[in-house]
Amino acid sequence: MLSIIIISNYIDIDIFIFSSFYYFTLYSMSFSIAVPISVSTAYSPGHITGFFEKPPNHFKDSPLSVGSRGAGFSIKKGVTTTVELYESFKMSCQIFINGLLVKNAPVSDWIVRRYIKECDSSFLIKIKHFVDIPIGFGLGTSGAGALSLSYALNEVLDTKLSIEQAAQIAHVAELHCKTGFGTVLSEFHGGLEIRTSFGAPGIGKVTKIDPKDHIAIILCINPIFTKKILSTYSNKANILARQMVEQLLVSRDLKDFLKLSRKFADFLGLTKGICAAPLNELASNGIYSSIALFGETIFTLVPKNEEKKVSSILGKFPGVLVVSDIATKGAILRNRDQ
Repeated sequence: MLSIIIISNYIDIDIFIFSSFYYFTLYSMSFSIAVPISVSTAYSPGHITGFFEKPPNHFKDSPLSVGSRGAGFSIKKGVTTTVELYESFKMSCQIFINGLLVKNAPVSDWIVRRYIKECDSSFLIKIKHFVDIPIGFGLGTSGAGALSLSYALNEVLDTKLSIEQAAQIAHVAELHCKTGFGTVLSEFHGGLEIRTSFGAPGIGKVTKIDPKDHIAIILCINPIFTKKILSTYSNKANILARQMVEQLLVSRDLKDFLKLSRKFADFLGLTKGICAAPLNELASNGIYSSIALFGETIFTLVPKNEEKKVSSILGKFPGVLVVSDIATKGAILRNRDQ
């Protein structure tokens, strides 16, 4: 990939040439090679929440104590973020999502502003999010982008934070932008998890359920704005979620997780409308399923030998079908060769 970077206003033009890439900087009519002074890549799994409880008086608490209790699972498909650092006359940032330069990325912007407070020098920070799941459908892309970005910035800027501290920055960014409460904690740990206490990574507690040989099959129909749902979340839903956490801690059963998630989605009124038909079709075939929080997104967990059957059922309905293994481990740093 050949990139021409015009330093005066940082216009980026990507031209794909074979498998190599070089960066050329335009000064009047002459070219000189500009290479990044540091590069780092990190990955975070996606995540689906089945049910959750918001903490009491959460806006009055310390941000690191805020979070959610509940249950969900991480999927191997998620977000990989590469950060490239260039010498520059002034501090600036470019954010790309799947190759497209974006102007509105509030969570990523917040994290970058937090990290550059530690910088004594000016840089051009080039952020490349690669998202291999649909955005806005309750698959945890905001948290995964935040977590992978924080890991990569921590390394590329050599801020020497621990992994937990970097994850905490991602957690606070989600709170500040009102895009999630417990997603970062879940993606930090991975697996099919029960979040047993409120808080950021390093503070919130998680216990895991063995997913055995199960696989996630997901139908993304329509997006729902998490910020809107969270602002209208009721105390009755909190009470129900609290009871569900206690019940799942006793049973530690995958099918119970699916049943409780469906009950919670029913309570919130999310299983009506366009989601009703695929949910009913799965139920008529003896398959437990529910709605991802938050999106008009159907999910189920089934043994791998049932993947073809369930995919065929959901494939009859409009939407994007996603099939993914459960990510048993959380977010990680990746070196440049991976």
